[in-house]
Amino acid sequence: MKRLIIIIALSLSSIPSVVGQNISQIDSLYSALKRVKGVEQIDIYNALAWEYRKSHPDSTVYFSNKAIGLTKILKFEGKIAKSLNYIGVAYHYKGDQVKSFDYYNLAVEAAIRHNDSSQYAHSLNNLGRLFSTQGDFVKSYDYYFTALEIFERLNDKEGLSYCYKSLSELYQTQNNYKKALEMSQKALEIRLGTDNIPGQVSMLLEMAQIQEHNKNYEKAFDYYLQAKVKAESIDDFINIANINIGISHLYYIQHKFPEALIFAQKASNMAGNTGNLNLLSRIDTQLGKVYFIEENFDKARHYFSKVLETASRSRELMIQLDAYYYLAEICEQKGDVNCAYENFQRYAEVKQALNNAEMARAIERSEARLEIEKRDKENELLLANQARDQAVIDRQRTYNVTLVVIVVAIFALVINLWVTSRKRRRANEKLHQKNIHIARQQEEIREQNDMINAQNKVLHKHNQDLAELNNEKDTLMNIVAHDLKSPFNRIKGIGELLLLSGLTAEQRNYVKLLKSISQSGIDLIRDLLDVNAFEFDKRKPEISKVDIYSLLLDKVKGFYADAKSKQIELRLEGGESQIFINSDKVYLSRVLDNLISNAIKFSDPGNPVILSVGRTENYTFISVKDFGQGFTEEDKQNIYKKFTKLSAQPTAGESSNGLGLAIVKTLVDRLEAEIELKTEIDKGSEFIIKFPSKITVPLDKITL
Repeated sequence: MKRLIIIIALSLSSIPSVVGQNISQIDSLYSALKRVKGVEQIDIYNALAWEYRKSHPDSTVYFSNKAIGLTKILKFEGKIAKSLNYIGVAYHYKGDQVKSFDYYNLAVEAAIRHNDSSQYAHSLNNLGRLFSTQGDFVKSYDYYFTALEIFERLNDKEGLSYCYKSLSELYQTQNNYKKALEMSQKALEIRLGTDNIPGQVSMLLEMAQIQEHNKNYEKAFDYYLQAKVKAESIDDFINIANINIGISHLYYIQHKFPEALIFAQKASNMAGNTGNLNLLSRIDTQLGKVYFIEENFDKARHYFSKVLETASRSRELMIQLDAYYYLAEICEQKGDVNCAYENFQRYAEVKQALNNAEMARAIERSEARLEIEKRDKENELLLANQARDQAVIDRQRTYNVTLVVIVVAIFALVINLWVTSRKRRRANEKLHQKNIHIARQQEEIREQNDMINAQNKVLHKHNQDLAELNNEKDTLMNIVAHDLKSPFNRIKGIGELLLLSGLTAEQRNYVKLLKSISQSGIDLIRDLLDVNAFEFDKRKPEISKVDIYSLLLDKVKGFYADAKSKQIELRLEGGESQIFINSDKVYLSRVLDNLISNAIKFSDPGNPVILSVGRTENYTFISVKDFGQGFTEEDKQNIYKKFTKLSAQPTAGESSNGLGLAIVKTLVDRLEAEIELKTEIDKGSEFIIKFPSKITVPLDKITL
């Protein structure tokens, strides 16, 4: 019984703080009420009704009725269930449980009528709380869980938190503190996801009191501290004082009286001149108890006298009971028998008054419960009659609807048959016309096919003629190239012999020119023969292990004279001294010859040509880089095509037949490598040949 009294006292003590905290909210709502009209006014009236529910229930009734009147004027009755629920809450706080029950049921009916599932669930939760206060815990439990299922389906977090709080209070009345704590934790988790800090503080205080009942004082202390941090964050001085007195009581029941005194004094300092008489009485009572235990009877008497002075204004009999009891004990300890007797006699009178009040409340609860049960049964009977009448109406309506449906269906069937018959006749006529049109088109298609077949035969004959001409051209080119190669070689040989004889300087220049022209002719013939041979020669490359660095070094030596004649420095840079790949050395050598030769041809005197070799994780590469004229975007589109003349020209009048890069591309593809061009006008070009890792010889397999 005493534990229940403590819970009730703590709950009542929080009311003034809530009211105090919402003054700014109420002022804000009044200001908004002047600015808005229509449906928004309904929401503000309901919000004001909710804020006044504990401090001024009559105001809640007033504003709720204002909201209901406005919904009827605006014909927007979808919000009426909320207003009816708030009126029920107001009568609950006024103590008129029968009227509260009536309005909750009206809210249920309105919510069903307007499909307001949220307010329907709130109504059930309110009815559950009503039955819980009347001691009908089974019915209360059923209402709570029905409301809980609806809120879960709606994912209404606020509604779920109210349901969990209601269930927590129900389990506490049954001394099932484990389930009560579980429900409180669920409510707290939801409220932690909102900015409702007063609601969070309320749940933490409730959880602390549950842990105190379980004698789990450490957890109770932890919840008190969490609540204190949150209350301090919003300067909620009343709740801070409330928390301090709770902590003081926690130390008191553990016989840690110095700590209990410290927190009781903190609560007293925090409460100050508050008008919350209940809280002041609790603080003074706690201070009196601690001083009594410490045998500081003068201070104890001082605080218990203050309790009686405060209680005379608040008319709290339970607080007076404790004060008279301890004052009697103090007088006895000080040897003042008359004082002790007088206070004990008053203690007995207050206790009798409490018993009488408890009995009166029990009778009142019983009468209210009987009245509510009567109303509940009347509602059930009314609902049953309504259901029966509605079933008859529904059955008759079903008959009428069925008859109408049958008549409409028959009429629709007749119309459909007539329309279908008419459409079928039209469709048959269209089909006949289409068949004639299709037959005509088929005849035209046959004629066109005959023409196409004749044209295909002519095209086939042309293709055969072109193929024969192409073969004759290739054969002629090979013959001419071979026949021209020998005379050019002889001319070159005669030129070399003439250079060995005694010639004048002018004659030697002419002979050198003759030799150069002969070499150009030989190179052209070789390129013509090679490009033709590479295109039609399908033999596989002869793969062997090739030392790239050594090959490049040989090329530097081989092209040294050509580079020096144009004052070009041919450099081999970077890379490892030994990099091997599996490739065709002849093909690779020809590729490098063409790339290096082009780099020298298209470079201005004095600019270097750089050869480099290296490897990455994915490939081995060879680079030939010059600083010549570079290539345009159009050049890059045609650079690997045969007989293509590019924008860049040899810088010393050298010959260029447009076959070198075509041969390079063909051979690189044969070697299963790829070639990449990086170029910029007037800044040069870089050709990079990339050999994939699969054809690169690993270092650990190289035999030196």
